[in-house]
Amino acid sequence: MITPGDAQRRWRGVVVPLPTIFGEDGSLDLETTADHVRWILECGAHAGNTLFLAGGSGGDFPMLNLDERKQVISKIAEVTAGEVPILIGVQSTDIRDTIELCQLGEDLGVDAAQISGPYYYDGRWDDVVAWFQEVARHTQVGFAVYNNWYTGYNMPLELIERLLEIPNSVAVKWGSPDIFAFYAGIRRFSRRVAVVDNSLWPVMPHMLGCRAFVSHVPNFYPEHAWRVWDLMERGLYLEAQQAHDALMVPYLELVGRIQNVTAGEAVFVRAAMMAAGRPAGRSRLPSRDDAVTPEIRDGFRALLAEVAAMEFSPAVGVRPS
Repeated sequence: MITPGDAQRRWRGVVVPLPTIFGEDGSLDLETTADHVRWILECGAHAGNTLFLAGGSGGDFPMLNLDERKQVISKIAEVTAGEVPILIGVQSTDIRDTIELCQLGEDLGVDAAQISGPYYYDGRWDDVVAWFQEVARHTQVGFAVYNNWYTGYNMPLELIERLLEIPNSVAVKWGSPDIFAFYAGIRRFSRRVAVVDNSLWPVMPHMLGCRAFVSHVPNFYPEHAWRVWDLMERGLYLEAQQAHDALMVPYLELVGRIQNVTAGEAVFVRAAMMAAGRPAGRSRLPSRDDAVTPEIRDGFRALLAEVAAMEFSPAVGVRPS
């Protein structure tokens, strides 16, 4: 098991929620999923600029059964072969599934399991602590404590402090609907563990001590996300913010139009991947691909072309394929 210090040193860059690719009949397409991971690696992903998240929300884990989740995680770990750190999604309403996934991650040698409290039922403090403690009794894998306030329970700072007392806890994947609580959490947690920014706006969190930030962008334009990371690492925060906003402000407007019509996370990532010429497969219900209108697809293509034309130079990278 890695230590909090290991995570603080090793986790640097962009956390990429990898999509799970499905065939036209809705079946699991492991080979195309693996090919997508290989493509990101070939584009330049390495330890220091990238972490992979396998089987998270962006990988449609709620649409997968336990065996499929294991297959996806195992395939991504096989392809990555230790070149970049790997986090795995282990959320479940059945603690036995969470334990099995953590044990798989331990066997595969992943860096950590992204673990939130129980959901569907709203979380009471002692329920959440008991959940984490029970999982920890069955595995030595590291925990990335995940405050999944978007669809689950918004954990108070004091509760997360209690969870960090569990020896498995090496990181916090951190977001909050309250900006003051968000910044307070970074200041408090970054002294103890690696903090991963899950705010969508990475510049200020990096300044405050976050070791990495979550972004879907490497699934369709990895050079842009790495450019933002490099600028932040060099302390060029104004330039980083400008580069980030050039893509993310219009991108999130397009994403919002999809999210207003259908649920799920990977459904809008697939649209951006297709605009970049990447094989993206189809979505499983409840995500509906017909929510992505031709106008929205054209919007993604135009955005990628515009940003690539603005940024393209030998020092930055290549245009989206």
